[in-house]
Amino acid sequence: MIELRKSPRVTVTWRSGIKMPDGRLIFTRVINISAEGVLLQSPESLIPQRNYPMMIEIPGIVQEAEIYKVSCKGTVRHAILSGDSYNVGMLLSEMSELHAQLVVAWISKTAHLA
Repeated sequence: MIELRKSPRVTVTWRSGIKMPDGRLIFTRVINISAEGVLLQSPESLIPQRNYPMMIEIPGIVQEAEIYKVSCKGTVRHAILSGDSYNVGMLLSEMSELHAQLVVAWISKTAHLA
């Protein structure tokens, strides 16, 4: 199969949350991440092309017990029902430069180990 993504993705199991338009917070889990986006599992379907405020808990590179709470926005690209949850592909934006560098460092670290 030919890879069509612009950026490599790495498999992770990170906690995340999405703020819904009605103010509720739904807890999600990041399945994989790239420099540009994430695939996450959500208990609810999210609306394609809609922006959602979100938070991702990213472990530190040196000390994985050190958790960074990363605020950003996610634009839904697709939401596909998979069992009892939805796999949601999101394009990330409005992430601080420092946190974007942390994501790139995780991708580099994982690629180095592969």
